[in-house]
Amino acid sequence: MVTLPAVSLLTAIGSYTNNYLSASTSNAVLTTSSTTTSNAVTPETPSSLSSSSMYVSTSNAVSTASAPSTSAHNTASTSSLSSSSKTNPAGTGSSSSSFVTPSSALSVSITTGTLSGAHTIATSASAASGNIDLFQPVGTDAPLDVFKREELDFTGLASGVDNDKVAYQTNKFYVNMMLNKQSNPAYTFPYSFFYTNDDYHGIGMTHTTNSTFGSDDSAGAASYYSNSILVGSVIFSATSLTTSNTKIELTDMLDMSALVTITDGTDSNYIDLPLVEGMGFGTAIYNGGLIPQLNSQVGFTSVVAETSSALASGIIKYRATLSNSVDWLIYVVLPDNVDTSSFKLSVSSVNTVVGNKAIDGLIIQAAPAPKSDLVSYYDEGSGMYPLNCTIQGSYSSGGSSASYSLVYNTEGMSASGYTMIFALPHQVESLSSETSNHATGISLYSPTKGNMYGFLYNSLVMSETLNLDVGFLPYAEIASNSSLSYTADQLKLIAQAANSELSVDIPALINAQDSTYTAGKIIDKYAYILLTVSDVIEDEGVTKTALTALKDAFNTWTNNTQLYPFIYDTKFLGITSSAGQTGDLDSDYGSPHYNDHHFHYGYFIHAAAVVGYVDAKLGGTWAKENKDWVNALVRDVANPSSKDTYFPVFRSFDWFHGHSWASGLSDSGDGLNEESSSEDYNCYYGMKLWGSVIGDESMQFRGDLMLAIMKRSMNKYFYFQSDNTVEPSQYIGNKVAGITFMNKLAYTTYFGTNTEYIHGIHMLPITAASGLIRESAFVKEEWNSILSSIIGSLDSGWASILRMNQALFDPSSAYNFYSSSSWSDDYLDNGQSRTWGLTFSAALLNGSS
Repeated sequence: MVTLPAVSLLTAIGSYTNNYLSASTSNAVLTTSSTTTSNAVTPETPSSLSSSSMYVSTSNAVSTASAPSTSAHNTASTSSLSSSSKTNPAGTGSSSSSFVTPSSALSVSITTGTLSGAHTIATSASAASGNIDLFQPVGTDAPLDVFKREELDFTGLASGVDNDKVAYQTNKFYVNMMLNKQSNPAYTFPYSFFYTNDDYHGIGMTHTTNSTFGSDDSAGAASYYSNSILVGSVIFSATSLTTSNTKIELTDMLDMSALVTITDGTDSNYIDLPLVEGMGFGTAIYNGGLIPQLNSQVGFTSVVAETSSALASGIIKYRATLSNSVDWLIYVVLPDNVDTSSFKLSVSSVNTVVGNKAIDGLIIQAAPAPKSDLVSYYDEGSGMYPLNCTIQGSYSSGGSSASYSLVYNTEGMSASGYTMIFALPHQVESLSSETSNHATGISLYSPTKGNMYGFLYNSLVMSETLNLDVGFLPYAEIASNSSLSYTADQLKLIAQAANSELSVDIPALINAQDSTYTAGKIIDKYAYILLTVSDVIEDEGVTKTALTALKDAFNTWTNNTQLYPFIYDTKFLGITSSAGQTGDLDSDYGSPHYNDHHFHYGYFIHAAAVVGYVDAKLGGTWAKENKDWVNALVRDVANPSSKDTYFPVFRSFDWFHGHSWASGLSDSGDGLNEESSSEDYNCYYGMKLWGSVIGDESMQFRGDLMLAIMKRSMNKYFYFQSDNTVEPSQYIGNKVAGITFMNKLAYTTYFGTNTEYIHGIHMLPITAASGLIRESAFVKEEWNSILSSIIGSLDSGWASILRMNQALFDPSSAYNFYSSSSWSDDYLDNGQSRTWGLTFSAALLNGSS
C-alpha cells in the first residue's frame, strides 16, 4: 500500500502544496511529449498563476497531483455560529514534494495518433416499462455479512427516546429532541417546538415573524440571518407539572413526524403532541387527570372566547392577544358527550391561562391568527390534526413527468373533513389542482424559506417534469443534448490528459486514504476518466485496463478491508464508519454519527454505476456481483420504503424541504444544516444511474424525481438570482446560502470564509447533474457579480472547481483554461481530473456553438 504524507485538518485549502504519486519510467504511459495539441488555445490565464509544468522532467514519469480535499464537513453546531469559528477539514500536503512509485500502473495507453476525425456521441434516455411505483424497496434482506454487526459507541441518546424496534432516524427535524438535554427546538415549519422544564414545564410553540440580519459581508449582503429561538408564544402544560416530576418521551419517530409526550412521572397522566412537518396547528392531547394550562413567555394581554358557525360541534374557540400584539387562535376540542359549557379557559396571570378541570381526551390546538376574513379556514380545520405523513409517487412509461404526494394521516374530526397544512414555495409551484383548489390564502413566514401557504386539505399532491436526458455524459441546458461532439484535436488532448492521469497505481492511491469521503472522491475521479476513455475516446484496451484497476480498488471496499471498515450499526440501523468505535465520533468527517453519509456514499454509488455500466458494455457482470454491497449504501442514505426494516426511511433526504440534511446525530439551536448542496444532489444522481445499470426502474426514476425537486428547491433556497423573491432581499446578494440551517443562513463554511470556499462547496463535483440543477442564468450572475473578481488570484484546487462551473454558461473560457499550455495540476481538487474538465467543457462548447 502506498503511504501518503500525513495531512493537517486545520490548514486552509489556499495554503496547500502538491504531493505527487509518480509512475516509474517503465510504467509511464504518455505517448506524446506535449500535453497540448498544435491548435490548443491559450486561455486567459492570470499572470499570477504558475506557467511551469508539473511533470517530472528528469525521468519523463507522469505525475498526478494529490490536490486539496474539500469537504462539507458538519460539526455539532450552535445557534451562535460565526463565520470564522470552524476549523478547516480540508487535507493539505506537506511543503515539499513527496514522490512514491506505485507498485503497478496501467501498462497500456491511448494511441492519440489514431484520433484523426471528429467524434459524435448519441445520447438517449432509458425507457421505462409500465406504471412504476417510485417507492418500492431497494431490498428487504439483511445487509451483507461483510458488514460486522456492532452497536455504535454513542452515548448522546436521551432517556425516554424509544422507537419500538423501528429504525431510528438520524437526520430529521426532531433530532434535537432525541439527544442530550433535549432542550433545542424541533422545526416543523412554519413553527418550532421545544421542551422546557425550568420556569415553565411542557412544550413551547414559536412562530417567527422577523429575522435578525448580520452586518454586510464581502459580497455586500448580510453575513447571516436568523430568528430568535426558545421563546414560547404558547406553552402546552398542565397545572400539576413541576421541575421535579416533568418528563419528556419521544416515540413514533418517522421520516416526517414524531410523537412527543410530556408526563408527570406517572403512566396515566400525559400530554401527547404529534410533530409533523407542515402541520397547521400545534396540537396537545391531554390524557388522564391533568388540568390543562397554557403559558406564554411573551405574555397574555387578553384571552377572549369567540363563536363561529364554521366550527365542528364540541369545539370552543378563543382568541389570545399576546404582549407583542400578535393574536393566536386557541381551540379546545372536547370528547364526545362532554358539553362545551362544562369547560373554560381563564387568565390566571400575565403568563398563564388555566382550564377549570381535567378532562381525559381533551385536545387543545393553537395557531397564529390570520387576517379576519381568513379565520374561518382555521375554524373549519380545527378538531383534526396529523399524526404522521407518508410519501407516495409514480411514473408512467413514455411520460415526461412524475407525480408524488405527501399524505397526512389524521386523527379527530373537523367541520371541513380536513386539517390545515402549510406548503413551502417550491411545493406550491408544483401542486396539482387537487391540492391547489384547497388554497386558503393564509401565509405564514418560515424561519429560512420565505412564506409558506396554507391549504385546508390532507395531502400535498405534486407533479414534476423529469429531465430524462441527464445521463452519464456531460449535460447542460445551454447545449444541444441529443448528441455530444468533439473535434479531433480535442480528443487528442483529452487522451493525453487521460494517459497522464491514469499512470498511477489507482487501487493503492485510493486505499491509502484514511477517510471514506476522500476515498470516495478519488475513486469517482477515476470513474469519470474511465467513462471518458470508454465512451468518448472509445479505446477498448485502455478501457479494460482502467476498468480492472477500478475493480481492484473497489475490492478493498466490497471486502470491507479498508482502514476503517464499515459496520452495520445495531443501535441506529445503518452502515457507518468504524472510525468512531474508539470514541471519536468526529473522525472520518463525522461519518460514524451519520454526518454527511449522502455526501460520502454518493461518490461510491456513482463510481459503481460507471464501473457497472462500462463492465456490462464489455460483457461483464460486475454490477450483478456487487449489487448488494452498493445497494447497502443506497439503502442507508435513501431507503424508500418502511418494508425495508433494516434502515430508516430516507435518512438524509427531506421530502418536505426538497433537499437533504447533513448534520447527523448532533444537536443545534438552529436545527439541522447542510453545507454542500452539490454533493447532496450528486448522491441521488449517482443513485439514478446505478438504478439504470441494475435495472431497478423504481430507483432510477425516483432519482430523476428527486433531481427535479432539488432543481426547484435549490434555486429558491440555496442559489439566488437577482429576481429571487423567497429569501430576504438583504441576503440574496450573496448569491449562495453558505450553510443552510433550519433557523439560519450563514454566508460561510465550516472550514473557512474564503469566497471560493463558500461558493465552490456548492459546485463540486461538476457533473451532468450540475448542468440540470445549476441554471445557466444563475451561474452567470454569480460569476459576474462575485467570482470573476477572485478567479485570477486562485492557484489551488478551487480554481478548477470554479472554472468547470463556468462551463455551464461560458464553456469557451472554461475549455481554454483546461487546454492551456501553461496548465498546472495545482489547479485540481483531489476529486477532479483534467480529463473530465476537458471532456465536460468541450462537450458544452461544441454543443452551444
